[in-house]
Amino acid sequence: MITKVDQWLQPLFLLTMLASWDRSLSYTSSSNPIKSRRNNVESKSSAERDSLSRRRGPSALPERSTQHLSPLSPPFPNGQCGGTVITLPAEEMYSTKGDGLLSVLSLPATVSNFMLTPRDISVWLPKEYDFVEFKRVDFPVLYCHDGQNAYEDSSSWTGSSWRMIGALTRLYERDMIEIPPIVVMIPSADGDIMPGLRRRHAEYGDMTLPFSQAHGEFVAEKLHPYVKNRFRVKDGPENVSAIGSSLGGQASLQLVLRYPETFGGVACMSPCFQVGTIASVMANVVNGGFDTNSTGENLRDLSVILSKASNLYSSKEKLRNNHKSLHSKTIYIDNGGDRDESKVPFFDVMDHFTMNDKWWNPGYFWLDTQLQPTIDAVRWALDRGGVEYWYEKFPGARHNERAWAQRIHSPLLTLYGKTRQP
Repeated sequence: MITKVDQWLQPLFLLTMLASWDRSLSYTSSSNPIKSRRNNVESKSSAERDSLSRRRGPSALPERSTQHLSPLSPPFPNGQCGGTVITLPAEEMYSTKGDGLLSVLSLPATVSNFMLTPRDISVWLPKEYDFVEFKRVDFPVLYCHDGQNAYEDSSSWTGSSWRMIGALTRLYERDMIEIPPIVVMIPSADGDIMPGLRRRHAEYGDMTLPFSQAHGEFVAEKLHPYVKNRFRVKDGPENVSAIGSSLGGQASLQLVLRYPETFGGVACMSPCFQVGTIASVMANVVNGGFDTNSTGENLRDLSVILSKASNLYSSKEKLRNNHKSLHSKTIYIDNGGDRDESKVPFFDVMDHFTMNDKWWNPGYFWLDTQLQPTIDAVRWALDRGGVEYWYEKFPGARHNERAWAQRIHSPLLTLYGKTRQP
C-alpha cells in the first residue's frame, strides 16, 4: 500500500538519483588534489557583488596594516589566539524550573532536559571586543555545532580541531574579513538515548525528528536571545550564521530553514543531508519561503516542482529581500571524497600525530564519498531554483577534523570575507 508519505518521498528519491547523475556528468578531472568549484559566482554582475557586500553595512572600523604578513595558508594556530572564552554554564542555559524548552509541545523541563541534555556552552570573544576603539562596535555572531571540535585540539574527539579561531585571527590580520565574529560553540551531546541511537545523531537528525526540532528551538529561541542580551551583537539575520560539519552541517542548514528571520548564513562542511532536510530545501525553493509542516504537499508532483522552480528566476530580487527565502541567505557547502584519480586514502599516518591521547581516532575515510549523492540532491534543488550558493570540492579529502582544518578559511571567507570569495 502506498502511503501519503510515500507519494512525496518517491519524487524526492528520483530527484536524488537525477542530481547524482547530473553532477557526475559535470565533474571534470584534475591533477590538482585540492580543486575548488563554485556555483553561480561567474554569472554575478558587479552590481550584484556590490549589493551582496553592502549587506554587511558600512565600515567604521580602525584601519590595520597587512605589511610583512605571509600569505594565508593552513594549518592555522591552535587555541583562542588572544581572545577570551567565556563559559555559559549548563544550569543557566537549560531549563530547570518546569517551564519547558519546547513551547510547541509544552513539555516540562524534566522531559526537555531528557531531549536536550544540559551542557556548558563556550563563547569566544575576539581580542578586539575589549579594545577601546571597538567599545561601540557590534559584532556578528557565528553558532558552531560540535563546538568542542572547533578551536582547541585537546578537546576534539579526534585530537585535531578545525582551528577555526586561528583561521579567523589570520583572516582578520590580513584584512580579508571586516571584523571577526563572536563564536558560540555548542558542544554535541554525549551518550545514547537508547542502544544504537546516539544523542548527537538525534539532535542533529532529520527535520521531522522531535530531538532536532528541540535543538533548533533551543538555539534560536533560548540561546540566541541570551547571547544578544549579554554581548554586543549586530541585529538582523545577515549578521547571524551557523556552521557545522557532517550532521552538524545539516543542523546548521536546518536553523536557516526553520528560523529564517534569525539566521542569514550557513556553512556546511562535508554535510550529511537526510531526506526531510532535502525536502525542506525543495519546498523553500518552490515557495520562496515555506511552512515546514506543508512540505509533503509541495513534493507530490515532480512536474509542478520543476515548473515552479523555473518561474522563480523572474523574481530573484524580490526573493533576495524575503528573509524566508533561501535566495536571501549566504550558503556554503563543501566536501571531500573520491573524484576521478583522486581517492581518499585508506590510511593517513598524519591523522594519528595529534600529540594528545586522541591519536587512535582518525575519523571516517569513506564517508565524504558516500555523502556525495545527498549533497548533489541539495545542490540540484538550489540550482533549479536559481539560488546562489558556494560549493567547494576537495578531492581526496577525508571526513575528519584535520581535513576540515585545512579548508576552514573557505567557509569563513564566504560568510565574512570582504568580497565573499572563498
